[in-house]
Amino acid sequence: MMKNLEAWQKAPVKIVTEAILHARKKNEEDNLIAFLLLDTGAEMLLKTYLGLPKKVTGTKTSEDDRYNLIRKGFHEVVEGVRNSRQGINANELARVEFFHGIRNRLYHQGNGLTVQRVHLEEYTSVIKTLFKQLLKIDLDAHLERFSLTKEESERISMLKEDVNKSLEFTKVKRKELDFYCNLVVEIIAPKLLLPSFIKKFTDLREKAFSEDGYIEEGNEVVTYKCLPFNTNERLKIVGWFESLVYPVIKSSKYFETLFCQVEVGNKIQFEALGSQLGIKNIKLERHKVPHILNIIFMDFFDLRDFYTNLVEIALFDEVFFKSKLDSIIMDLENIYPQSYEQPDVEYWESILDTINSQNDQLDIYTSKIKLWLDGENNS
Repeated sequence: MMKNLEAWQKAPVKIVTEAILHARKKNEEDNLIAFLLLDTGAEMLLKTYLGLPKKVTGTKTSEDDRYNLIRKGFHEVVEGVRNSRQGINANELARVEFFHGIRNRLYHQGNGLTVQRVHLEEYTSVIKTLFKQLLKIDLDAHLERFSLTKEESERISMLKEDVNKSLEFTKVKRKELDFYCNLVVEIIAPKLLLPSFIKKFTDLREKAFSEDGYIEEGNEVVTYKCLPFNTNERLKIVGWFESLVYPVIKSSKYFETLFCQVEVGNKIQFEALGSQLGIKNIKLERHKVPHILNIIFMDFFDLRDFYTNLVEIALFDEVFFKSKLDSIIMDLENIYPQSYEQPDVEYWESILDTINSQNDQLDIYTSKIKLWLDGENNS
């Protein structure tokens, strides 16, 4: 199991384990993924070995020589491992180079190429041997925990079906909650729902998100819109939205609550930082903004967030209604990954429990909003 491995063993074991799990599916797509992962794991295995202290590996080459090799190409790394000490299986290393050549053709010739099953199985066998020889790890023993019984497979299949059904309920319940949130906004200030206000808000938001940011996806740089990081710039944006929202909300009986000044920043984060540092009161420069507009200091916001924030202020106050909604899982892609210490059945049971709990929470929020609406309509 992963928790019994040394820190430096975990990454190569994780990659090769993923490869073997893909290989078990026995289809062309997963065979290809498995082979590419195996090759990545093989390179990481060899470089990990070269980077380990002499007392662990018994190598006869100097530390500087081994570190220099790590920064070089695949074949130099293989040669470095081959020369590092007696007893290294040269035939297995030669087979690794052969399979790496197949990987290169897959990368460079790409589309339409498939992996022969025999090559995948042979590469797996080679890597298992090298793991035993170089890192003292028996991969077969490690992989035993991934062998499911028929009952476990059936149980997981049922759990996944239940998860999908529960997620469909989540979408329905969230849509219902949004509807009731809009009813709250209508009572607070109906003009906030008018198409003219929505357009002005959307245009202003586009202007606020005009600063280009950059992220790297592989070798490509992708631009995206983001709010400026400078606090004074954020305060300027608050001013824009205040000029838009103030005339619409000033006659509302909730005006005082919505426009009271609050300190921006995440109180929970500051308290956690203070606890970590052992400081009771962290004194940081905080800025005050109208409560209704504090979402501009949450890095990302849209009209839905704006409406949700109004509901939080009017009904939920310090319950962190909006932040809890933001963390709700809506589809399978947003499910948190499985840890290697967690069995498959236990993982899917915990996922189902999480989604059922969040659906219960959505029902609680909707009920509270309905109760509030009944009180407003009867007053």
